Amino acid sequence: MLGSRASTRGQILAASLLILLGLVAVVLTRGGSASTPARPYLASMFQDDDHLLYSSDATVGRSLDELKRLGVNQIRATVLWKNLAPDTASHTTPAGFNGRDPGAYAASGWAPYDRLVEQAGTRGITVNLDLTAPGPLWAMAPNAPAAKYKDHWSPSAQAFGAFVAAVGTRYSGRYAPPGASHPLPRVSFWSVWNEPNQQGWLTPQYQSVSGQPVMESAALYRAYADAAFASLGQTSHRPSSDTILVGELAPEGSVHPTYDYRDAIPPINFLRGLYCVDAGDRPLTGAAASAIGCPTGGDPAKFAVAHPALFQATGFAHHPYSFFLAPSTSMSETGFAPLADLGRLERELDGIFSTYRVSRQIPLYLTEYGYETYPPNPWRGVSPRLQSLYLNEAQYMAWRDPRVRTMSQFLLYDALPDFAAPRGSQKYWSTFQTGLRFAGGRAKPSLNSYRLPLFVPNPILASNRGVLVWGMLRAAPQGTHQQAQIQWRTAAGASFQALKTVTTDNPDQVFVTSVTLPGPGVIRVAWTSPSGEVAYSRMVGVRSG
Repeated sequence: MLGSRASTRGQILAASLLILLGLVAVVLTRGGSASTPARPYLASMFQDDDHLLYSSDATVGRSLDELKRLGVNQIRATVLWKNLAPDTASHTTPAGFNGRDPGAYAASGWAPYDRLVEQAGTRGITVNLDLTAPGPLWAMAPNAPAAKYKDHWSPSAQAFGAFVAAVGTRYSGRYAPPGASHPLPRVSFWSVWNEPNQQGWLTPQYQSVSGQPVMESAALYRAYADAAFASLGQTSHRPSSDTILVGELAPEGSVHPTYDYRDAIPPINFLRGLYCVDAGDRPLTGAAASAIGCPTGGDPAKFAVAHPALFQATGFAHHPYSFFLAPSTSMSETGFAPLADLGRLERELDGIFSTYRVSRQIPLYLTEYGYETYPPNPWRGVSPRLQSLYLNEAQYMAWRDPRVRTMSQFLLYDALPDFAAPRGSQKYWSTFQTGLRFAGGRAKPSLNSYRLPLFVPNPILASNRGVLVWGMLRAAPQGTHQQAQIQWRTAAGASFQALKTVTTDNPDQVFVTSVTLPGPGVIRVAWTSPSGEVAYSRMVGVRSG
């Protein structure tokens, strides 16, 4: 089965190359339908904590309904340790507190997560719970140099493991809260920490050992991943039954670090510290190893046994933001890993696993991604129409990489500005404006293009007037047999005419096909939903060479 899928995928990519070279290429299957993607299923993930956790029942319900209509099948939700733990401002652990017991945490803290898990489940949407700091001060080291770092300054791995056990127990499918008549639904999708290579989520990033900077956050995160993996296993959540992710790395770090506690670490560098290897993927030895809790010698295979979270996790999670650059734009900083440079992350992981004699290519889960827009943000971002294009291109790139299992969109609605800052200032707009809707609810062009992505890798007509067209009927029921039309019109604005009917019968609802156009103009995809609604993709201009 894998061999035949790989073969089909090779046919698609070969056809793509032929078209890009201006040669004849036709990628067809029976009845003129489009080729199916020869890759594992690519899930559509979404995150918007403000509208799915911290809002009214009505808002959460409406948001889930809209996400379901858009074709979302996974939701990522941040489980902030601080939101659940008692006495968070105290430096002393509450007397008699058992951090592994869900009942030791306030019911009001659990309520948003209980509601999301239940309501998403009724709509057939899977929930990924990301377990992360900030946390209670009693679980932190006491020597934070500034107040804003106190709630994520060198947290206790033991305390974090207890917190994970409480969450794992509550969502084991067997736990009924006091007074409830039935157990809460089971959660089977987990990730550990958010962006541990960023000072906003974990500090210190660096510390000085014998006058040399070492990646303290990598050593800390290794301990948190181990503790969480063990606690999930103890509460019936294992890779054999659940999806468990480690990593959750940000795509960039400090370009010119001073190596103090605030300098974010580039993901490739962080990965090496996490897995105790040097730039050549050789195990660290001597002082360089001991400084960040790595073995100083011996059999490398023992490291993999000692840290099952790093090698047995279902996948490695990453946030491959390109920010204001096109998804296909590579970054010159070799430690960075935006979407265009995902190969850097894959090669590093493969080299590390080979070093430790683990024969595996760990899958990638892209659990956070998006583009800020101007308007509303006057300081950074791309235009709403460019956001629409970039998100479709990013979806195509994620689909094209067979290592990727999930592609996420961060925010349905733009985040509100920081009203405590001077109006219009950069600080005022320091929140994320990556929504498919403006904060007030008005749709951006990307709302429609998210529902029905369309991307033309090379929008220049070949000598035979052919172009390769990639599309996705995301809103179609998963795995059903669907048809859509590829339509064309002249750039002058005449009415659209149907050129080709494509069929999808794969779980992704993706089609890839070559189309011969009458000439330069504009193409789009039209799809009729099972309810009879006609939906259109964004329009893509195609020009002569």
